[in-house]
Amino acid sequence: MADSKQKKVLFILGSMGRGGAERVISILSRDFANNGWLTQIGLLLFNKVDYSLDDSTQIFNFTGNANSRTLRVPYWLYKIRNCVKKEKPDYIVSFAARINILVLLATLGLHVKVIVSERNDPMQDGRGFITRCMVRLLYPIAEKIVFQTKRSLRYFPKKILQKGVVIPNPISVPCYASSEKKKKIVSVGRLTKQKNHALLINAFASIKKDYPEYELFIYGDGELREDLVSLARSLNVEKNVHFEGNIPNIHEKIADADLFVLSSNYEGLSNALLEALMMGLPCVATNVAGVDEYIINDINGKIVPVGDETALADAIKVCLDNKSIRDSFAINARIDAKSFDKQKVLEKWNSIME
Repeated sequence: MADSKQKKVLFILGSMGRGGAERVISILSRDFANNGWLTQIGLLLFNKVDYSLDDSTQIFNFTGNANSRTLRVPYWLYKIRNCVKKEKPDYIVSFAARINILVLLATLGLHVKVIVSERNDPMQDGRGFITRCMVRLLYPIAEKIVFQTKRSLRYFPKKILQKGVVIPNPISVPCYASSEKKKKIVSVGRLTKQKNHALLINAFASIKKDYPEYELFIYGDGELREDLVSLARSLNVEKNVHFEGNIPNIHEKIADADLFVLSSNYEGLSNALLEALMMGLPCVATNVAGVDEYIINDINGKIVPVGDETALADAIKVCLDNKSIRDSFAINARIDAKSFDKQKVLEKWNSIME
């Protein structure tokens, strides 16, 4: 990929803490570094790196000292613009709507190619009127606009769609589902309102009456941990619901599960779900963005309406009742996961940056 002049790409996002967008940046930056690019990452919110990066990757701390994010906006604009003037990247890749807006504003007139990426459901992620207006005003000046799902792409006007491209997250897993299973249901995601683990815990409490041998393991951490622990206690399932926190070897931990469940209210595109499908874990998921593009209902998993506790519990029961259904889902999921294999996705990113 590299020519006589080493190409340079600057990624800009909030932090490199553990999360889906951060993981994607870690994969992209390593791939571009392996192909001869100089890779740089600018951090706006937290100067934190939890993912392994190429040794040559440079980290720029743009976090600032102001307590209010609003007060940090002028600082961010200044730091981004100064960095671009000095470093002269061939491309900037920014993640998340508000950061995309900052980057496009900061680089006005600098003639640098900016690729922005939407990382959440634009109808559900809480963006206000000003953010929506700025997106419609500024996105058309980007080089490309990367969406994770066809559903997200459809929310935007034609002027934006002309530059839009759908690229799923690059997924690879270090292990596959184990042939030796435990009576175990697993879920992976931050303990936030968006992920709606309360829905899963409530559904599990009703399931537990008929399936007393099953345990629920929730991997991830967040501000709702104590609330969810209290909920499990109030439903008398606290001994059967295990909050495992953030762990590095997550795939090995969930490989022996009978079922993976995604209970989110909304998503950009769930890395955890795609990884579970690639591993060959039977999956039940709420119908958030991306789910109906990668799960064919009753073929390689089950899809239930968002927020529907009864439907979620019923779908889980169907899977627990019938091993042949779980086995069929697992086989088909592994086959269909080829569409978001890491190498195929990286080729799509390479194609828009050559």
